[in-house]
Amino acid sequence: EGDVKNPTAYLMSVLVNGESGTGKELFAQAMHNEGSHADGPFVAINCASIPRDLLERELFGYEAGAFPGAQSSGGNPGRFELANHGTLFLDEIGNLPPRLQSKLLTAIQSGRIVRLGSNTPVKVDIRLISATNRDLFGMVADGEFREDLLYRINTIHIDLPPLRQRREDILPLAEKFLGRYAAKYNKPIEGFDEAAVREMHDYPWAGNIRELQHTVEKAVILCDGHTIAPATLLLRPAPAETSPKTGFSTLEEMERAMIAEAVARCGGNLTEVARQLGITRQTLYNKIKRYGL
Repeated sequence: EGDVKNPTAYLMSVLVNGESGTGKELFAQAMHNEGSHADGPFVAINCASIPRDLLERELFGYEAGAFPGAQSSGGNPGRFELANHGTLFLDEIGNLPPRLQSKLLTAIQSGRIVRLGSNTPVKVDIRLISATNRDLFGMVADGEFREDLLYRINTIHIDLPPLRQRREDILPLAEKFLGRYAAKYNKPIEGFDEAAVREMHDYPWAGNIRELQHTVEKAVILCDGHTIAPATLLLRPAPAETSPKTGFSTLEEMERAMIAEAVARCGGNLTEVARQLGITRQTLYNKIKRYGL
C-alpha cells in the first residue's frame, strides 16, 4: 500500500484531449514510462467500452458476496488497486456516469478506494491520466459532468492534435508500423516508395493514427515485393467534395454529407463506416439518428 499523506500531491492528474485514434493511450504510456511511477504497472480502462453496471466493479473491485456470482475468495481488486504504485489510464472519461463521477472524485480526494461490498478503505498510490474526445467543459455547462471532478483530473491539460495537423509524424509512424507488421507476417518489406510516401502525407487521415496503423497492416498483407506502393495502400481519394466549394453552410451539413457518403461507400456496413470515420459505433448510431439517415 502507498503511504498517501497528501492526496492532491500524489495524484498529478493529467487530462489528454484528442480526436478518436490520435494515440491518447500511447501518449499516456509514454508519460508513464518517463514518470516517477515508471517501475510500477500501467493499467488502462476504456470507460465507454464497459457496460455501466459493470464499470464500478472494474474500477474499484469487489468482495465475495457483493452481488450474485461474486464468490471469489478474498474478492477481486479493481483497476485502482491493480495500478497501485503505477499509472491508471482512464480513457473516454466523459462517458463515466454521474454516480461513478462522484465515487471517482472521492477516491482522488482521499487517496483511498472502497470495494463493492466492503466498508474498508484501501490506500492507493497512483498517477492518474484521463483522456477524452469530448468537450468536458461543455459537458459541465450542460450538467453532464461534475465541475469539481473536472478540476481534479485536469491539473495538467494536454491537447493531442489530429494526425492531419502533424504530418511530420506520418512517415515515422508508418515506418514503425511497417516494421511491426512485416515481422508479424514474415514479409521482407523494406519501406514505402516515394509515391506512397507522398500519398500518405497528403491523405486526410480522418481516423488518425488508428487508421494509419490499419492501413499499413493491410498494405503489408497485400504487398508481394520489397516496397509498398500506392496501389497497395488502398487509400481512398481525398474527399474534395467536402471542401468549402461544396456550399455547405454549417459543419452539421458537412458532417451529414460525409456520413451519408461513407454509409453508401461501405454498403451499409456500420462497423466499417465507424472505423473509417474514426468514431465509435455508438457515436455513429447517434449521428445517424440525429441526421435522419
